[in-house]
Amino acid sequence: MDAERLHVLLADPHLQGGGQVRYVSSLTRELTRFGHTVTIACRPGSVLEEAARAAECAVLPVFQFRGGVRPMSWVNDLRQAVRFIRGARPDILHVNGSQDHWTFGVADRLLGRPVCVVRTRHNTYRVAENLPNRILNRHWTDYEIVVCEMVRLGLSRQRTFDPAHLCTIHNGADAELFRPDPASRARVRAVFGYDDTHIVLGIVARLVKAKGHEYLFRAVAQLKNACPELRVLVLGQGGLEEHLRDLAGRLGIADRVLFAGYRNDMAECVRAVDIGVQPSVDCDTSSFSLKELMASEIPVVASDYGGLKEIVSDGVEGIVVRAGTVDPLAAALRRLIESPESRARMGRSGRKRVLAEFTLEVFARRTEQAYRRALGIHRQGRARLPR
Repeated sequence: MDAERLHVLLADPHLQGGGQVRYVSSLTRELTRFGHTVTIACRPGSVLEEAARAAECAVLPVFQFRGGVRPMSWVNDLRQAVRFIRGARPDILHVNGSQDHWTFGVADRLLGRPVCVVRTRHNTYRVAENLPNRILNRHWTDYEIVVCEMVRLGLSRQRTFDPAHLCTIHNGADAELFRPDPASRARVRAVFGYDDTHIVLGIVARLVKAKGHEYLFRAVAQLKNACPELRVLVLGQGGLEEHLRDLAGRLGIADRVLFAGYRNDMAECVRAVDIGVQPSVDCDTSSFSLKELMASEIPVVASDYGGLKEIVSDGVEGIVVRAGTVDPLAAALRRLIESPESRARMGRSGRKRVLAEFTLEVFARRTEQAYRRALGIHRQGRARLPR
């Protein structure tokens, strides 16, 4: 292994986009830019194939990564993993989901643990306390990256994990792409039908229960009479759209809410927003969209769920409210609606914090450092193996 350059395999089982896929894609771009060699392992047809092409790195779209008892899938994936490890001799096997973790963990163990295994944990779901999980995480995995401190602390209290082999690294945002741009803001607000009098609340998230759209809609219903210029821009798609459209109608705010769907020009779209809202009630750890709003100098109102309060300091970059509540959310929104000065101040503070703590380069450099720690742990473990 070169003292400076690494060969990293990044694996992920997802076919479509989402936070985890964005994590792998952005990390691939940055590591490649740093001069490391990256190979992406994924399923055929995964959007990660395009991410690999964009980063000009190798891709192995030969894995099935299917859960449950599926012997043929397991055999295929283990063969592919063993073949890759033997042929490419990578420095790091960096896995991001359950299926790819087991695949590469078992393959590496079958070969005598020649390669360092790193896992990133992306959500708040508890890991079952059982013997197989303990073996996989304590004995076949060298190091684990957790994308928020709250989850890391929870995992460190479980027997399944070695607390000394866990670290927290928040995801990174593209602060150059998501930057303030007054001309772009004016253009996109015109496209969406907003004028200078409108105050636009923006939520950028999949349309699923975990993201808390319903709490935002109910808070807006409380404010609709006091603030007739209030509007809601919903960016994202998901199975809850029909329910949310119906809810907006029942609350009498249908004419205030624009469902813009999934957009490829998200950096421009968020510039239409005056106040970003992230009222999540489940799953959220290191929200990309929250950091991107902040990078665009937009003040935010976020729930205190998961890692969101690690991104936003209450009263500095925005306002933090208790998850799953309507009245505190409405009060926080009213406070920012009524104070353009607070919005401007918090927006500036938000971009400043992203530049200091949450850029893509900071995220990738911290991950690079984690790899170095993992390699040290791996070498120590190898040295203790019987000869």
